[in-house]
Formats: sequence, C-alpha cells, structure tokens
Amino acid sequence: MRPKKIYIVEDEKLNLELYQAVLNQIENIEIIYETVGDRGLNLIKTGDPDLCILDYDIPVMNGVAICKELRKIERFKKITIIVISSSPIKGNKDSIFKEAGFDKWFEKPLNIKEFREYIVSILF
Repeated sequence: MRPKKIYIVEDEKLNLELYQAVLNQIENIEIIYETVGDRGLNLIKTGDPDLCILDYDIPVMNGVAICKELRKIERFKKITIIVISSSPIKGNKDSIFKEAGFDKWFEKPLNIKEFREYIVSILF
C-alpha cells in the first residue's frame, strides 16, 4: 500500500515542525510541504495528495484563495482540505471557510489530540 500523501502549506517554521512531529507519529504517510501560497498551490496541483493542510495566513496567496482554486479542479473536489488559523478574520469564520470549500478548520493553538484523530479518521 502506498503511503498517504499529506501536503502542507505553512510559512511558520515552528508550526510546520509541530505538524510534522504530530503527523510523523502516524504510520504510512508522506509529508510534502511548501511555505509560500502560490508555490504551495502549484505543488498541490502537480502532486497526488490524499489530504491538504493549509495555513490561513500565508504569503502571496492565503489558504482561502488556495482552497477556492483547488475546488475548481475536478480531482480536488473530493480531497479533504483543512485550514488552520490563528488570524483574526473579518466576518463569520465558519461561513468564510465553508464557502471556500474547506472540510474542517482548526484554531491555533492546535488541539493536538483532536487534530491527529481527525487526520487518522480521514486517511485510514
């Protein structure tokens, strides 16, 4: 069985290290990441993700814009896309994230147990 591929777009080094530490506890996964929004979008579009994790506030192109672009592509309509946010957002966060096409959103500081359990439930 091929490893499940998780694509992460996150610009904060500490957050990226945290996600990697948590996800590396799960067997049979491969983590691919990028730190800039537009490059992250291209990486995901040319890759073969089973799951995408996007930071809301990343340089060049934010997580909402990336998700909206991915959801326009047929093969990304059924792939789980998660957003993680600490940024204040004008308007109703739930409706903004739902409208963008995210399947789930987490707030920072991240609830590690809930995050890991959700990832496992999606992938396996």
